[in-house]
Amino acid sequence: MHIVVRRSGGLAGTSRGWRVDTESRDDPDAWYDLVGALPREEPVRRRRVVPDDFTWTVTVARTTVTIPGSQLDGPWAALVRRVRDEGDPD
Repeated sequence: MHIVVRRSGGLAGTSRGWRVDTESRDDPDAWYDLVGALPREEPVRRRRVVPDDFTWTVTVARTTVTIPGSQLDGPWAALVRRVRDEGDPD
């Protein structure tokens, strides 16, 4: 399974990305467990706008979700953190 995380925006408006192919990792089952914990519905976007906030775009297989940085929490935050920590720069 391929997972791609992109972060854009922020004060400088830069974009960064990370990617993981879970099958090439030592623990693909742990990745599947992490993805399995994600909510099935897209995160609810609150109307509150945070100036210079990051925007996170997460693609798991063929599903893409976009989440404002101020609302990135729970299982989505755990997935983003792990991809950033263990993934390759994109």
